[in-house]
Amino acid sequence: MSVRILIVLIFCLTGILKAQNNLTIVGENGEPFWLYLNEHKVNDSAQAIVTAKEVSRDTCNVRVTYQNPKVSTVSAKVYLLQRGKTCKNLVFTYAIGIVKGKTTLKYISTDYLATDISISKEKPSEHIKEVFASVKKQEDTKNRLAENYPAPVSCNKTISDSLLERQVTLLKENHIELNRIKDAKWFISNNCISVTQTQKVLTAFEYEDSKLQLAEFAYNYLYDKDTFMQFLTSLKYKTQKEELETFYNKKTTP
Repeated sequence: MSVRILIVLIFCLTGILKAQNNLTIVGENGEPFWLYLNEHKVNDSAQAIVTAKEVSRDTCNVRVTYQNPKVSTVSAKVYLLQRGKTCKNLVFTYAIGIVKGKTTLKYISTDYLATDISISKEKPSEHIKEVFASVKKQEDTKNRLAENYPAPVSCNKTISDSLLERQVTLLKENHIELNRIKDAKWFISNNCISVTQTQKVLTAFEYEDSKLQLAEFAYNYLYDKDTFMQFLTSLKYKTQKEELETFYNKKTTP
């Protein structure tokens, strides 16, 4: 009899200790889909955001099948773990996105269930925008720190003066030169910017070598390269001016 009781207690305790978390999947571009968790269908009607509640496993196979037959099915494995350990009462959010050229699930965040905000089924697009804005912010931060700058693209409309002034102020408030240079490069490479505007960015720097480095970096992103030598007025010393001239001659000599 005692053995049976012990077995029942162990079984109940095991059930209590099992992970009980929610998994939220955010679709791409608001396309409604059906979510399959470990091959069990979660939602009866196709939705753009689907939450699987009280998931007892910490490793799950996920399949997303879109209502639109032209959108390919996405299959992936997700992990409901906190710092690599089993956890409870959390909501894990994943979004469908591109990772290394392949459409898959991208981890977004982990939050407590108590702070989970219910999402309106009538207006899921707002939440989708927030999630993908969060994804882009994370990717931008990672690329900025790793100095993975975007390739130059053609443009003809420069950034506003107000945005430029805000960026210059932020650069001046950053007192770590290495990070300030990275931030300036990220700003230059992600905006349509002119030589005159870039010269204003250089005013946030005191060291001549930093100014020279940024002027040369900006070259490929400038839409008015023909006025590049205006940067000479931003430099004080002959050595940096000569280096800038040499750089420009190499760039413009066939």
